[in-house]
Amino acid sequence: SRQQRPHWTHPIPPSGLGAMDHDSLVSKVKELQKTDPLCKEQWAKYTVTEGGGTKDPAKHDVSFLQRFLEIRGSIEVTGAYASCSLADFFREACKLSPTFKQAWKVYRQGMGESPSDDPSRHSRDALTNALEFMAQAGLTMMTMGGMTTPEEAWQPGAKRLKSDTSGLDPAKLTLVNKVKEFQKSGDEQKQAWWSFAQMHGLSKDPARFEDLQLQEFLAMQGML
Repeated sequence: SRQQRPHWTHPIPPSGLGAMDHDSLVSKVKELQKTDPLCKEQWAKYTVTEGGGTKDPAKHDVSFLQRFLEIRGSIEVTGAYASCSLADFFREACKLSPTFKQAWKVYRQGMGESPSDDPSRHSRDALTNALEFMAQAGLTMMTMGGMTTPEEAWQPGAKRLKSDTSGLDPAKLTLVNKVKEFQKSGDEQKQAWWSFAQMHGLSKDPARFEDLQLQEFLAMQGML
């Protein structure tokens, strides 16, 4: 019986790739594999199906390389082949979460990154740093003011308890309130308190700190 050819082997309209020589095509395919995990898997499937399993682009002729670049968008990969680049993740997150989209915009502005909102125009390191920064900010917000450390907060059954200031003397209550107001003044201020609390091994609740520790922190921030 006649073997059925892959669906992507139907004629494809010319794409203008004919002007590229063999070395340029090889470089293009290699660069795509380095920057796009999905393309890497598409190339692997293409070479297995039509190139005898030889994955080195330099060992294929011009027409073979041109054809891959023309039809790679139609090569479907599933299971182990289906992978998502970090840029794709950012695009999807921005589509699904308006908050993430805004956080990505604010991060770029604050860090002096490229003004483009297209993740593919940013390096992998830049995207990784942005993701780590936003994750840390989210974790800080989720654990701020609770009775647990960040690690404890995610243990099964962990509960966030409200700060109890009912039994504090007026002097300590004043210090506690100053710290709380300081945290409300901005994200950097919240991070400063979070770092101080973590360094002292306590919760994020100012009421659980000694007077001298609160005074130390406020003095560091120029509030005493």
